[in-house]
Amino acid sequence: MKKILCIILSLLMILPMSVTAFAETGEAYDESECSQLPIVFVRGMDFPNLKINPDSDDSENAIKFDFKTVAPFASKAVLNLIKGDKDSALENVIDCSYEIFKYNSMDENGDPLYNTGMVKYPESAENYPFFYNEYDFENGLTHTLIESMPAKHVYYIHYDWRLDPLTVADEINDTVNRAIEATGHEKVKIICSSMGGIMTMGYLTKYGYDKVERCLFMSSTFCGTQIASDMFTGKIKFTPETLYNFCYNAVSDSFILSRIVKSLYKSGLFNSLMKVTDYIVDNYKDEVYERVFIPVFSHMPVFWGLIQPEDYEDAVDYILGGRTDENAEFLKRTDALRDMMKNRNELLDKMISDGVKIAVVSHYNQPLAPVYESADFNGDTVLETRQTSGYATAAKYGETLGDDYVPENEKYLSPDRVIDLSTAILPEYTYIIKNAPHVACSYGTEYSEFAMYLLTTDGDLKPGTNERYPQFMLSDKNKETLKSFD
Repeated sequence: MKKILCIILSLLMILPMSVTAFAETGEAYDESECSQLPIVFVRGMDFPNLKINPDSDDSENAIKFDFKTVAPFASKAVLNLIKGDKDSALENVIDCSYEIFKYNSMDENGDPLYNTGMVKYPESAENYPFFYNEYDFENGLTHTLIESMPAKHVYYIHYDWRLDPLTVADEINDTVNRAIEATGHEKVKIICSSMGGIMTMGYLTKYGYDKVERCLFMSSTFCGTQIASDMFTGKIKFTPETLYNFCYNAVSDSFILSRIVKSLYKSGLFNSLMKVTDYIVDNYKDEVYERVFIPVFSHMPVFWGLIQPEDYEDAVDYILGGRTDENAEFLKRTDALRDMMKNRNELLDKMISDGVKIAVVSHYNQPLAPVYESADFNGDTVLETRQTSGYATAAKYGETLGDDYVPENEKYLSPDRVIDLSTAILPEYTYIIKNAPHVACSYGTEYSEFAMYLLTTDGDLKPGTNERYPQFMLSDKNKETLKSFD
């Protein structure tokens, strides 16, 4: 249950390459000769690490997926199944789900209901030695950064992902100012991944970009997500194809397991499973929403910012059920987020015209969590390519746009005819990488070299400026190599 919901709501990375490790070698560093601006890294959602009493020595995980919490409900569910009472067993599962996640809940205004939050790292990364032992996702990216430049120039923002992006903007602003004051530079470089995308849009909207030299959106939510739209409008759906795609991709590195999954699919097992999932959705979806989803997740402001504009009103109706008066203050926050996303394109265009360097990096050819209506979209295992690319046209997973498809601009069509960047909001500044999973930049890989190039080059960030990094690239599933389609 925890793993599935982590995937659904995840809504999680990047960068590695070894150079001189200033913090580890202890070499003298002359600030007056420094030409490298500080980097502020706004990481993605860290769903499992929300803490109760985060600032105390006795902090504990807010997600109670432990024996003490689960065992009583599990034992009841098993006993009910033995008695043939599957409905009571499912009730036990629903009750258990709420107990696991209840400490994540927000109050009616969108603030934490309990004393919960994230452990923060307010100083530069040189103060947190554990980063040197990390290799994947955001922490692996931070490892790369602190070995590739002075560690005192790297700032890592570990924010409460449930909050209003316009509130997290204050934390980003404080970090930007702290980095500028500590290093003596006038501007910073921002890199944001996954949920960090919408948080960074909150900062740029609230505080502007005068202190930003460049901004990199990598596997990010700067254009929201389809999964948020579907979850908040009740579009829960399971199909044999999306379930198979997800399972097969998860075990594709194993010859034996991949063959087993393929055989099970051909045997019709996945179709049989749909009888179970359809029964649960038809009979218990409303109850799950009323007793778990709405109490825990409905008043997390961030998810309302991720909802696609065309789905916003339907989400208000579905989740708040006409209770607009009692949610008036909360709706002011969600309306502000809707306005923020509505003005996003104009803001990004203005940033570019004023000399801010921007790059967007998006991935495709990975299946998505098979639990929502749009799970057949192309994606990076967590987020949909359409949104992470800034609204490129993308064929459904496993398909192409077709031989008869005519793009508005031929140069923006991927060589395999799956992605058309003509419809993206920043096609000139967007890189598309096939096969790379969500936040794929692991420490020590060619992908990490690409990320460092985007962060450190003095030249233009447009695809193709460096012949090593064309607009459309291929990655291996292990995230180690990066090359052109040619």
